[in-house]
Amino acid sequence: MRKIDNETTALAIVFANTQRKKRKEDLVTIAKAFKYLVDLYGSQRAAGEQVGLSSSMVGQFLAVLKLHPEVQNLIAEREIDSVDIAKELAVLKDPAKQIAAAKAIINSQSKDVRDIKRLIKNTDIPAKDAKKLILDEKGLHVFIMDFDDEIYRGLIKIATDRKIDPADLVREIVIDWVVQKAKEEGQ
Repeated sequence: MRKIDNETTALAIVFANTQRKKRKEDLVTIAKAFKYLVDLYGSQRAAGEQVGLSSSMVGQFLAVLKLHPEVQNLIAEREIDSVDIAKELAVLKDPAKQIAAAKAIINSQSKDVRDIKRLIKNTDIPAKDAKKLILDEKGLHVFIMDFDDEIYRGLIKIATDRKIDPADLVREIVIDWVVQKAKEEGQ
């Protein structure tokens, strides 16, 4: 994380990381830059006016600083890299629940804020079960398939040649097979 000890640095961090999709800095660094500007200008509104953002958006970044240090570390490491998700985590006041929810979010591998809200409502769910909760609620089902090495290497080669993810290739093959069987049985 960069040291933020002057207005120029804070403004540079905020401008460079809020005006584009790909951020160079992590959310904790950006939040600290906003905190510096809020302290300097006296309010979220004044800081927001300086950088062309609403006070509400400034507040969303500042929410990162309300999180437990362990959750902030996960954000600094970009395990969680969404202002919306950080804001949802900050709603939880209990540090243990923040940490549990953050780990569940990481384990779920979902970037959908609706999924994250569901996980935060169910903070008692173990992190290992987070992905299942999200998939079940979406009507998705997970199957684990066992392949011998030769078939596995063949799938990897085909997926690589077609420039698709191996899991997507298997999904495509299974769907094609099910559709074909349904047609055969329907005739």
